[in-house]
Order: sequence, then structure tokens, then C-alpha cells
Amino acid sequence: MTEKAVKNMDFLEFKESLAQQEGVHFLTATGKEMYGIYKHDVVYEEVDGIKRTLQLVIPETKEAEVRKYPLLLWVQGSAWLKQDNYKRLTVMARLAQKGFVAGILQYRESSLAAFPAPVEDAKAGIRFLRAHADEYKVDANNVFILGDSSGGHTALLTAFTQGQKNVLDSDLYSEYSAEVNAVVAFNPVTDICQPDFPTTPNQGKADSPEGMEIGNKDVYENPTLSEKLICTNYISEKVSIPPVLLMHGAADDTVSYNQSIRLYKKLLETRKDATFYVIEGAKHGDVAYYTDENLDRVEAFIRGNLRK
Repeated sequence: MTEKAVKNMDFLEFKESLAQQEGVHFLTATGKEMYGIYKHDVVYEEVDGIKRTLQLVIPETKEAEVRKYPLLLWVQGSAWLKQDNYKRLTVMARLAQKGFVAGILQYRESSLAAFPAPVEDAKAGIRFLRAHADEYKVDANNVFILGDSSGGHTALLTAFTQGQKNVLDSDLYSEYSAEVNAVVAFNPVTDICQPDFPTTPNQGKADSPEGMEIGNKDVYENPTLSEKLICTNYISEKVSIPPVLLMHGAADDTVSYNQSIRLYKKLLETRKDATFYVIEGAKHGDVAYYTDENLDRVEAFIRGNLRK
């Protein structure tokens, strides 16, 4: 059959003419199929001439109705040094196809600004996305923060201090809320003053990652500074904290799973909503965190904390 003949045929005739031929299959597009549109390097703030960006994957369908989706904002671990903002892009794209706006936040690394810069930036990023909710299809009532390692530390402190004026915060987009429904942390740093974090020769010294994060100072010689990074210091029965999902590998030799155990115990003692998974055999940043099965657990936790 010539190309001209095919063009002149009614589709039903065309379908009928080919239906019996081997290897020809007809599929139906429902219009509800979902895929992700990648918005790269979206500048959300500029502080002292330093621009910080977001990587965003936004769900797209052919449906006529414009929908908004819950936001999942990921903070990449990097020992508070310069982050690889694209490392978990494929993971976030997978989550976007499940019906979430999935973002990756870049914060000011320790060589540019000391603590609490990462937490300030995370809150600014959340507020920016609420301010641009229509543009990026964000459901402003359903925002979640996630992270691993030092990014998990940033995610936890962002959640633990939400709604507390002038606590680990800046005035960027202050007319918008930085609150989150819940927080997810993989192999997070929770206490830089404990000897099980990290197991390095220069632990706690001025040139260690944790020392650099408090302004190139020794962690143990500057308790007033270092204690501000300890997650449990922000937890009490009087303080409201959103639900927490912790996951930590039992074979982690970079950030001991004891870091998460201590945090989980404090959350339980203060009657907070906390769930803790120990992944046997998993090392720091292990691929076990990003399997379909484990992401299903994360998704279930998130969907369990959605607001209408």
C-alpha cells in the first residue's frame, strides 16, 4: 500500500486493513498518561551575589484540567560541601511519574557560608515554590522535604524548626510558609559531636566537614556553635514536629546508624510521630534506598500525610 493511499484512507479502514497482519498492534492513548517535564537550574534565591538553584520535574498529562501536585523537595548529601545537584535526578523523575512535583534543592555549601545557611536556603526554596505554585503546579497544602546524609540533616532541621520565627531562618519570601507535612531522611547526620560521626582521622577538627560547617572551627572547642547542629536539641514535648521517616543502613561506616537510633529514641520519648527502618547490609548512600520497593515505602508514608 502506497503512502498516498494510506493518507486517503479513513482510520477505521486503515486499522481494519492492518489488523490481521502479523506484528501490527494498536494501542489506545487515554490522555491520563503521566510523564515528567524537566525544569533545570531554576534560580530561587541570590544571597550576597550567590545564586542557588532548583532542579524540578513536573508531572504532565494531556488532561484538559490543570492539576496541582504535592511537592517533594530533595536535599542532596555532600558533607555540607558542594553538592551534585543532578545525582538523584532520575529518582526524582520516577517520583514525578507517580504524581508529585519533584525538586532538588541546592544550598550554599560550607566554603561559601556556614551553618545555618543550608536550612535557611531550604526554607527559602520551599517558600519560593509556594510563591510560584501556579507556575510549577505545586499543591501548596502538601509539601514534603527529603534528604540523605548532610542533606538529611538539613531536611530534619528544616522540619523541626518550622514556624519558629528567627530560628535557622532568613527573611526571603517571608510572606509565604516554609512548613512541611512530613520529613524523610536517609542515613542522616543527627549529631556532629558524637564519636560515631564520622569515623575519620580529623573528626571534629576545623578542617573536617563538620568543622568547616561551623566556620572552620573545632567542633569540641566551640560547643555554642556545634550544639546548634544537633537535631535532638530542637525536640521537646512542647514543640510541634511533623511526622518523621528515618532510614539508615546497618553497614553504614560513614554516618553510623546510631545517629538515627538516638534521634528516633528522642522522638519517641517526646511522643512524636516517627517511623524508623534499619536496612541490614546497606552502606552509606546505598542503592538499597532507591529500589522500587523502598520508594514505595516512602510514597506510602507521604500519601499517608497528605492534606485535603
